[in-house]
Amino acid sequence: MTTSNKEYLGNTRQGVVAGKYGIIKIAWRNLWRNKRRTLITVSSIFFGVIFSALMGSMQEGSYQKMIENVVKFYAGHAQIQQKEFPDHQTINNSFVPSDSLLEKLRKHPQIEMVVPRLESFALASSGNQTEGVLVLGIDPGKEDRMTGLANKVVSGTYLDKNGALVGADLADNLGLEVGDTLVMISQGFHGVSAFGQYQVEGIIQHPNPELNRRLVYLPLNETQYFFQAFGRVTSLALIAHSQEDMDYILTELKQEIDSDLVIRTWQEMFPAVLQQIESDRASALIMKLILYVVIGFGILGTVVMMMAERRAEFSVMVAVGMFRSRLSLMLLLEILLMGLLGVLAGFIGCMPVISWFVYHPIPIAGQAGEWMKNLGFEPFMFFAWDIGVFIQQVIAVLLLTIVVSVYPVTRAFKVSPVIGEKN
Repeated sequence: MTTSNKEYLGNTRQGVVAGKYGIIKIAWRNLWRNKRRTLITVSSIFFGVIFSALMGSMQEGSYQKMIENVVKFYAGHAQIQQKEFPDHQTINNSFVPSDSLLEKLRKHPQIEMVVPRLESFALASSGNQTEGVLVLGIDPGKEDRMTGLANKVVSGTYLDKNGALVGADLADNLGLEVGDTLVMISQGFHGVSAFGQYQVEGIIQHPNPELNRRLVYLPLNETQYFFQAFGRVTSLALIAHSQEDMDYILTELKQEIDSDLVIRTWQEMFPAVLQQIESDRASALIMKLILYVVIGFGILGTVVMMMAERRAEFSVMVAVGMFRSRLSLMLLLEILLMGLLGVLAGFIGCMPVISWFVYHPIPIAGQAGEWMKNLGFEPFMFFAWDIGVFIQQVIAVLLLTIVVSVYPVTRAFKVSPVIGEKN
């Protein structure tokens, strides 16, 4: 008998008499008898976890930034509106926010801010130029804290009097500059005539191109006077500390508000954004499945090689009395230990990489970057620090490892004992 087979025989005799902890010890020792093979398998799992975690983090980071843009640029996490307003967005479907309603909202610590707005449409003119515009009455302080509107002023000043802020493209179309007069006419509350002229205090560069061509901001009290809708608003935008907080209190809020009011989430107001996220999740899932298949074949290749190289060892083990079921258990433990090593190494390795990208997003230059700017998004690839992303990848790779272990486990039951050996 050769020296290597004597070593196998010694290990096998230990395995026959050892308990369950002895099998684990033997499986661990077997991993390091061929370090190169073990390191190849562990490395394939390691890189698979890192790449899949990076992909998942970038995917979730993009979604979070997209939602943040929707929430902070306009919608908020949710809005309270008169129940007819979603289908008929007219000034007549506004409402007076009662003190009791505001008190109920203040009782929820999850709500960070309540931002009142009054919006309707008007014809705006300057000289011989006329444009249809969206007039948005705001509380300047609260609106700035929500959307950072003051930072978007490219000429003039932010609202501090009774003047107007206009979008840059609208100002170009009407030939307006800071200090010029903007004249607007419309139909006010319950059909009254609305007419007003306002000095342009500032010009803003709104990230949304459509709003940049149509939007006029006025102080809330001035807008209420213009439309003769005193004390009324068309919406109360609710800003929570996080999306999870809003989801947590949403059902309770719906029960607390009056029957003539309705709460609409940003998902209901912007279903196209939600559909885009769901569609992207589906395409990303296909990419992840391809990556998992590559990882799985990498693990399977090393396992097949291991079974071929250790055929004599397994035959000797069975010949000296090891049950095939215990041999299968030993091989299963070896595969699982390699999987655990790879997953643990990948989990530790991806932490600093993702941490770096979370605080240093990847810039997108060229035409792609300009295209994203025109859509109102920052030209960066954002990453999310989400523990769920790591756990998903760890579970997926571990399940993949278990699936691959089916091959050696089933092969172990077909091992034939060695009857004799030629010198």
